[in-house]
Formats: sequence, structure tokens, C-alpha cells
Amino acid sequence: MLKLTAIILFISLLSACSNTIVDPEAKIDIPLNNSLFTFTEAVISEQDIFSLSKEQEADFFEEYNKLKKEGLEPHVALATYLQRFKNNFTFYGETNVAQKSLSEKKGNCLSLSILTTALTRLVGLKTSYREVTSAPIFQKNNQFLSSSSHVQTIIYDPSFVPEKGLIYLTKPGIVIDYFPVKNSEKGPEFSFNKFLSMYYRNIAGDALIHNKPDLAFVYGKEALRILPSSVEALNFMALLHKTENDKLTSEKLYQLGISLDEKNIPIIRNYMILLLTENRMAEVDFYQKKLNTLENPNPYVWLEQAYKSHKDSEQAEIYFKKALKNAPYLKEAYIGLAKIYFKRSEMKLAKKMLENALKWSYKKEEQQLYKMKLSILSAA
Repeated sequence: MLKLTAIILFISLLSACSNTIVDPEAKIDIPLNNSLFTFTEAVISEQDIFSLSKEQEADFFEEYNKLKKEGLEPHVALATYLQRFKNNFTFYGETNVAQKSLSEKKGNCLSLSILTTALTRLVGLKTSYREVTSAPIFQKNNQFLSSSSHVQTIIYDPSFVPEKGLIYLTKPGIVIDYFPVKNSEKGPEFSFNKFLSMYYRNIAGDALIHNKPDLAFVYGKEALRILPSSVEALNFMALLHKTENDKLTSEKLYQLGISLDEKNIPIIRNYMILLLTENRMAEVDFYQKKLNTLENPNPYVWLEQAYKSHKDSEQAEIYFKKALKNAPYLKEAYIGLAKIYFKRSEMKLAKKMLENALKWSYKKEEQQLYKMKLSILSAA
């Protein structure tokens, strides 16, 4: 699972000189305070991320060629190889380069997407990537709360030739999904640059969690070099500057990110937290109203915001309802609302939410739990 760092730090203001990254094609000036960080380590190169050892390449080609001799098309042969590899793969929170994933047989979904990319390069197949969102999984690390998302890789059929006059929504290929999740929401396909930027941002997030801000900065900066328009990378770098007591640069980065995507919910939320530390309540109220009017078809975005708003039950209620508007099957949202109504002593509403959760639950353990809670509410 791919960790995206989010937020709960409160720090004081420290002004400092800042530099900017300028990308002439994107025409985006990115304010970064280089003076805060010491650069002692070079980032892993793209070549090192996707390279394999000669022995690994030879072992792969031996099996891959056997599959092709059995009559499998190249993309099917590679997908079959990966499926067999996946059966012996241990899902682990670490983001590994291709060589390490293949040798140690462990890592997260991004690690396996990196390995897939490395292998497609060896055999000349084309790929694209797609982010898939599901119920957020949270992990508390030091002062940070990280949530997970999921990446799929698509390997395209090399023999496909489009017919003249026909319009294709997508090219035929095989979706490589290492961790399929029920009721997940598929996003649009995205570019290799975004994928590579994700890798560097993931390493940056791990570094920050492990209290290595200098390393986090180097990798976050590389993520932005690869994709200057990445709102997620800007969000991360804003948080990083905030942890180093540079709220001035942090605010500039938040504002730049919001200007690039004014509907990006995580960066708006994080900017609101910064505004709260400065007691700028009028601006907090402005962005809160903006969030409440935003529409996003991905229910898990709202579910995540509801969880993060647990101390504000009114806001959490709004977000749970937004999630259910797009996904009436989302039992997690019903349970969240049931807890809110129970705390307010609104027992009829709490009971109704539990009944809805039970309706959309298919696991016996969950059904038994919800029935037990319903019986307690009915007896109250």
C-alpha cells in the first residue's frame, strides 16, 4: 500500500530565506527553503529503481520464454509470471526498488508496480498506471497520521492495432492488481512521471516519519522535479516545512497547491490546520464552507475526512453523509454515523444506521456484532 502522509502537527513560526524550483515547461515556481536542510545523500536514480541484476534478468527470461513457447502472448506471459511471483510475495509496508522486491519477495503495492515496470522494460511492453482508492487504512507514526492508497499497473497487448473509424476508450491489456479490495473506486490512468513522482514522495514520507527531515526534503524535492504540478508533493513539502517551523514557506506551498487544484480535499484540510495554529478563524471558516460545498464522487475521500474530523461530530456527520451519497453500500459510514447519534442520545437514528450497516454486511462476524449492538439499543 502506498503511504500518503497527512497531518497533525502544531508548530511556531520561523521566517527564513527561500529558493525556488523553476520548471520552464510547466511554468510553476515552487518556493522551497533550502537553508533549512542539509543535503548529505543523493537520491536513488531512475535507473537504479528499475534495474535488475544480470542473474535476475537471466532467471526471468528463462521462465518468460517458456511461457511464450506454450503459446501465451507476451503481455499474458508476463502477467502469468507476475501472478506466480505474487503467490510467494509478502506484503510489507516498505517501498522497494525492483531488484530488492525480486530478491526478498516483499514490499508494498508500489514495490510490485516498480518490479512490473522493470520487467516490461526488459521485454519491450508498454504500461500505464491507475490509482485505486478503498476504505482508508490509517497508521499513527510519531506525530504523523498516514493513510494508504493503492496502485494498479496495466500491461498493454502489443499486438493490438486499432481499426480505422472506430473510437476506443482504452487499449486492451491486463490489469496487474496485487491487492484487490472489494468496493474499491478506480481512478483514471496516469503517466509514468506521476508514478515516478509517487515513488520519491513515498520515500520522502517514510523519511519524515522516521525523523529524517533532510532526507525527506531531498526526496520530496525530487518528486517535484519529476512532476512540478503534483499537488500531493506540494502538500507533503508544505507539511515538511511546517514541521521545521517555517510556516511562511509552508503557507506558500499550500496556496500554490490549492491554486493548481482548488478541489483537492487533503491539501485544503492541511492548510486549515496551519491556519488554526495561527488562530486565523475567518480563513478557517472560509475553507470549511468550501469543503462542505465540494462534490467528489470518490466516497473514500469523504470517509477519510470524516475519520480525521472525529473531534468535530457535526463535520464528521457531513462527511459521512457525503460518502453515502456516492456509495450507499459503505457500511463504515453507517457505523460512523451510528456512533455520532449514539453519543447524542439520538437512539432511533443510531438504530437506523446500524440496520443499514447490517444490510450491507456480508461477514458473519460483522453481522453478529451489529445484531448485538442493535439488541442493546432496542432494549435501551
